[in-house]
Amino acid sequence: MVDNFSIALTHVLMAIALWRLLHRDDLDREVSPRILWQQRKDAEAKEETPGDA
Repeated sequence: MVDNFSIALTHVLMAIALWRLLHRDDLDREVSPRILWQQRKDAEAKEETPGDA
């Protein structure tokens, strides 16, 4: 009984993980994480520097 429960539990948890991975929005984009990080860093740098206005 315990063996069946542990096998079922691990399979359910793997199915949940797979479901969550497949429904992520960023899977549809071809942009690398490095480029996204650089864009965020550039945006933060623009916010920190005082503007001409």
